[in-house]
Amino acid sequence: MLGVALAAGVCGLPGAIHDASAADEKVLSKVQLTVLVVHATDSESGVDPRLASLASSFRYFKYSGFRLLSQQTADLTVNGTSTIVVEGGRKLKVTLGSLDSARAKLHVEMSNDQGKVLDTTVNINRDGTFIISGPRYKDGILMLPLRASY
Repeated sequence: MLGVALAAGVCGLPGAIHDASAADEKVLSKVQLTVLVVHATDSESGVDPRLASLASSFRYFKYSGFRLLSQQTADLTVNGTSTIVVEGGRKLKVTLGSLDSARAKLHVEMSNDQGKVLDTTVNINRDGTFIISGPRYKDGILMLPLRASY
């Protein structure tokens, strides 16, 4: 089974809550989801320069090296789903459950050849990042920072 560590809104990740108004609620219809796939390992050290905005959050994890393996972006509308192939023969399925001026609610499932290994719902602050970590990969783990931009 997948061991999962979740971190949200930690140390400098964007995601301040904005004031809600009725006009904002009607305009909000989609989220740009960015999924980063990061290999965290002790066989390397340092943070990939492309991950500089997340470097302060990585200090909470026991690994010394963080390298960006891939990045994918999808536009999601409410109840819309995007499926992303992740290293190690995994698939990540993300569905936008709801959206308001403060946060996006995402249902996240990860599966491999044996079936579903993760099934959770997360709330990501507007323009914020939520990090899912845990699936083993080579000599470390994969970390999946999910960014919700709108």
